[in-house]
Amino acid sequence: MIDRRRVLKALSKYPVYSPPFHNSEAVLSRSEIAANYNYFLEQKARRLEFLASYLRHFFVELSLSPEALPALDNWLLRYGGHLIPNGGEVLFAMNDYEPAWVGEYHGVNIIHDISIFAGDYIVMKNDKVRWSVNYGDGTKRDYEEIGFGQPCLVGLSHFAYTGNYSIFHGIYEFCYAGLRRLRNGGRGSKWERDIPGELVRRLNYLADPDPPPQIPVSQLTIDD
Repeated sequence: MIDRRRVLKALSKYPVYSPPFHNSEAVLSRSEIAANYNYFLEQKARRLEFLASYLRHFFVELSLSPEALPALDNWLLRYGGHLIPNGGEVLFAMNDYEPAWVGEYHGVNIIHDISIFAGDYIVMKNDKVRWSVNYGDGTKRDYEEIGFGQPCLVGLSHFAYTGNYSIFHGIYEFCYAGLRRLRNGGRGSKWERDIPGELVRRLNYLADPDPPPQIPVSQLTIDD
C-alpha cells in the first residue's frame, strides 16, 4: 500500500497523453493514424521530460545510457504493477486512447512514456532501427493486430521482433507481470518479465544491431 500511495501521489499532476484521434467507435483512417503519429513525434521529447521529472520522486535519474537502465529496471520491477488498474479494459485504453488516460488509467501515461524512452534507447544504439507507425498490412482484420495505428519500431532483425514491433505493449508486459505479483502476494512466476534485470537485458539485446542467432526450441530441448 505504501508503494501504491507513492506511485499515485507522484502521478496526480502527470500530463495526460491524448492524440487528436481516438478509435473507440471505428477503425482510424490512414490520414488519422498519420496525424496521431505526427502528434507523437511532436510530443516525444516533452514526454521524456515529464517522465524524468516523475522518476526523480523515486531518486531515479533518467538518461539514454546503459548506466541508467538498472535503476529503471528496479523501479519497474517494484512499482510497475501499480500503473495498471486492477479492473477495467486497460488494453483497449492503450490501443484506442479511450477510456482517456485519467483516473484509474492515469498510470498508462507512465507506461507509454517509458516505452518512448526504451524505443529511443534502442534507436540510438541500433542504427538499423527507427520509429515508424503501424498502418496495418492491408489484410481484412489488420486493425486487430497489436499496436495497429500506433508508433512502433521497425528494422529489428531479432527473433520474434521483426516487422512492426510495439514497444508500448512490450513495456506493458513488464507492468502486467508486476500486477500479477501483487495479486499473488509478491510471488513471481517463470515468466521472463518477473526476473530482475530482464528489462536491461531486453533493451540491450534489441539495441544490438547484430544479435546472436536464436537457438531453435527443438535444439534447446535436445540440449536439456
